[in-house]
Amino acid sequence: MGNNLMMTLSSVNKVVNIASVKKITFPLVLCLLIIQGIRYIDSGGNACGRLLNGGSLVEAGLWQPAGCMLHKYKESETKTCLKMLNIAFVGDSRVRELFYTFVDFVFPGSLQNQGKMKFFWLPEINVSALELYQSWLKEADSFPNIIIQSMATHTIKRTNGSDEGLQEYKTNLTKLIPSMVELTEEKNTEIYWLLQEPVIHNLLVAPRRAITNPLLLQYNEVVTSLLSTSFRKSLFKGISVMNSNVEVAIQSEATPTDGLHLDKNVLTLQSNILLNLFCNDLIKPIDGSCCQHPPSVSVVQLTAFAIGICCLGVFLATKLFLKTSSASHDTEKGTNTKDGDKSVHPLAEFLSAAVRISLILLYFYICDRTDIFMKSNKHYTHVRFFVPLLYISLLGVFCIDQTKQESLLNRDQTDEWKGWMQLIILIYHVTGASSNIPIYMHIRLLVAMYLFMTGYGHFSYFWNKGDFGLRRVYGVMFRLNFLTVMLCIVMDRPYQFYYFVPLCSFWFLVLIAMALWPRAYMLPVKPTSTTPNGVGQLDETYKNHRSPVALMCFKIFALFVGIILVFLSQDIFEALFSWWPAIRLFELPAGSVREWWFRCQLDRFAMLHGAVFCFLYIILKRLKLLDDSKQGCLFSMKASLLSVTLSIIVLLSYSVWAIHCTSKQACNIIHSYASILPITSFILIRNIPGYFRSGYSSFFAWFGKISLELFIGQYHIWLAADTKGVLVLTSPYWPSLNLVVTTIVFVCVAHEINYLTGVFVKFAVGSSRDTSRTSFIRFLATIATLCLMMVINDIFRRPSQAT
Repeated sequence: MGNNLMMTLSSVNKVVNIASVKKITFPLVLCLLIIQGIRYIDSGGNACGRLLNGGSLVEAGLWQPAGCMLHKYKESETKTCLKMLNIAFVGDSRVRELFYTFVDFVFPGSLQNQGKMKFFWLPEINVSALELYQSWLKEADSFPNIIIQSMATHTIKRTNGSDEGLQEYKTNLTKLIPSMVELTEEKNTEIYWLLQEPVIHNLLVAPRRAITNPLLLQYNEVVTSLLSTSFRKSLFKGISVMNSNVEVAIQSEATPTDGLHLDKNVLTLQSNILLNLFCNDLIKPIDGSCCQHPPSVSVVQLTAFAIGICCLGVFLATKLFLKTSSASHDTEKGTNTKDGDKSVHPLAEFLSAAVRISLILLYFYICDRTDIFMKSNKHYTHVRFFVPLLYISLLGVFCIDQTKQESLLNRDQTDEWKGWMQLIILIYHVTGASSNIPIYMHIRLLVAMYLFMTGYGHFSYFWNKGDFGLRRVYGVMFRLNFLTVMLCIVMDRPYQFYYFVPLCSFWFLVLIAMALWPRAYMLPVKPTSTTPNGVGQLDETYKNHRSPVALMCFKIFALFVGIILVFLSQDIFEALFSWWPAIRLFELPAGSVREWWFRCQLDRFAMLHGAVFCFLYIILKRLKLLDDSKQGCLFSMKASLLSVTLSIIVLLSYSVWAIHCTSKQACNIIHSYASILPITSFILIRNIPGYFRSGYSSFFAWFGKISLELFIGQYHIWLAADTKGVLVLTSPYWPSLNLVVTTIVFVCVAHEINYLTGVFVKFAVGSSRDTSRTSFIRFLATIATLCLMMVINDIFRRPSQAT
C-alpha cells in the first residue's frame, strides 16, 4: 500500500512540477496580455476610465475603483494641486452639496475660503447654460480648467416626469454639446458629467414625488448616448461621463434624510474620487494610479529595449546557423549524437538566456509601467493577513522531510528558514500589514534574520576555506545584484529602491574586512605525501597563524567598534556615502542618503551577530562542548532543557513587547539592539533537540532557494505601483482568483530568474579554472559597464528625478 502510494506520488511529480507549470504559465500570460490589451485599446487608452466607471465598496469609507488605485491626499498635496486649477461645479442642489463637501474634504474647516473653486447654480439645461459656456469661451483667464456638471431632477419635477420633459432634456443637451466641445478644444477644459444617483422615493416630499429611479435611469441613458459610446469611452475629447458616483451611492446603502440629497459619507467618498481625478496626473503619487498617465520612457530604458531586440535577432540567426553547422559537421565526421546528450554551444546558451531574461524584464515593464494590466489598493484586515499565514503553515508542516545533514544550521534548515520568512514577508506586503505596528516589528525581525544568515554563511565559508579571492567576492556580488541592476535599468528606479539587496551587498563587503592583513582563518588538516598512512599534517599557511582564534577575536572587536563609530552620527554617516558614485547607489530620493541611513542603522549589528554566532559555534564544537554530529541534543540534557526554556521565554517576551509597541520610531531604536536575543533564541529552539534539527520542511526549503528572486520580483509582478498596490491580471471583481493567478505566474518567473542568474554567473564570473587575471578583467568590465550606465543616467536624468 505504502509503495503504491509512493509510486503514485512519484508519477504525479513527473507530470506536475515547476517545469510543466512554466509551460502553462507562458501562454496564460500571453492570453491575459492580449485580452487586457484589447480592453485597454477599446477604452481609448483613457487613464481615467477605471476611476470614472465602476468599483466596489471594500468597507465603510473605503472605495476601490475597478482596476486602479486611489491615493489618500494630504492637505499640502491638495494645496499644491488645486492652486494650479480653476474648478467649476455646475448644477442643482445635489451638485451644490457635493461642492460644499468637496471643499470641506480638501480644506477642512475652510469652507469660506473656496479659492479657485466655484459653484454655479444651474438646475436645468436651458439658455442660461448656453450663456455660461459662451461667457467662458470669451474669457481670457477666468475660464475653468475642470467642470463638474450634473442636472436632471429639476426638469423631472417641473415637467412632472412626462415624456416631453425627457425629450426637452435631450434636445437642450444636444444644443449645449457644441459649446462644451468648443470649450474643451479652445481652452483645454475637462468636463465631467455626473450621472444621477438613485433616490429613496418614500422619503421624498410631495413636490418631488415625480422623481423616480426609472426616470433617472432614462435621463442617464440620454447623457450616455449623447456623450459616450459606453461608460468606458467618450465620444468627445475632453468630455467624460462619470458613473462611479452612482455606484458609490448604491453600494453604500446610506439613507439620506430627504430621499434626494446624498449622505455625508457618500459625498466624502465621491470627493475623494474627484480629488484623484483632478490631481493624480499633476502630483503623480506612487500609490495613486487612477487617472495618471504612465511615465515616459528614458534613454536608458530605450537602450535596454534595443539590446533585448538585438539579442532576439542574433539568437534566432545563431540558432539556425549552429543547427546547420552542427548537422554538416556530424555528417562529415560520421558521428552520431547519443540519446540524452544535451550539450549546448556556449554562445547559444548565452543568447538563449539573454532572450529569456529580456522577455521577463519586458513583462516586468508591462505590469508596472503601463496601464495594460490593472492595479488595486491594499486593504489590511486581520483575516486577510492571518488566514494565508495559516494556509502556508499547514502546507509547511505537511511537507516535513528528513535531512541528510544533522549539523547546526545545515543547508536544508537555512533554506527552510529563508523560505518561511519570505512567504510571511510576501503576505505582509500583499495585505498592507505595515500599518499594524506589532506585525511590522516582527517583519523587521525577519529582515534582521536574513542579514544574520549573511554573516553566518559567509563567515563560515571564509573561516573554513580561507578563500578571499576576487572570483569568490565577485561571484557573490554578481548573484546578489544581477536582478536588481536589471530592474534599476528597465524600471527606471535607483539602486536603493530595492533596499534589501544593497543591505546584503554592503554587509557582505564589510565582512570581507577579515581579508585584511593579517588574515585569520582555519584551514583544515590535510594529508600529505610525507606523512605515513595518510596522517594529517597542518598546512603551512596555518602554521604561519600562531593564534587565528585570538586574531579573529581582535578583528571582530575592531569591527564592532567601527560599526558603533560609523553610526554615532547621522551627519557623519551621510557624508561617508555622499560622494560619487556611492551617492548614486544609495540615494533615495535623488541627492539624499537618509533612507540608506534608516535602513542600514536599523539592523547594523545583525550581520556581525551572525559572524560571531558562527565563530562561537566553531569554537564550541572544537572544544567538544557542543555535539551536532548525530541525532541528539546539542548540550547535556540539563543544559539543553534550560537553554530551550529560556529561549521560549525570550521569544514570547519579544512578541509581547512588539504587541505593545505604539511608535515605530521608538521601537525601531530598541529593535536594533534587541533583535539579537530572539534570533539566538529561535536558533537554539530549532537546533538543540535532535529531532528538530534532523527534520525540515521541503515546502519552505523550495521557496528558500529562490527567496532573493521572490523578494525583489514582488515589487513589480505580484504587487504593483512599486509595492504600493496589488497587480490585477484577471479581474478586480475576482480578487481570490486574481491572487492565485498572479502568484503562480510570479513564482514561475522567480524560479526562471534564479536559473538564468546562474547561467549569467557562469559567463560573467567564469569557472574555478580561470586565472586571477581573467577574473580581474571580467570584474573590471562589469564595473566599467555600471559606471557608464550611471553616467548616462546622470546626463539624461529627468527633472522629476533630480528633485
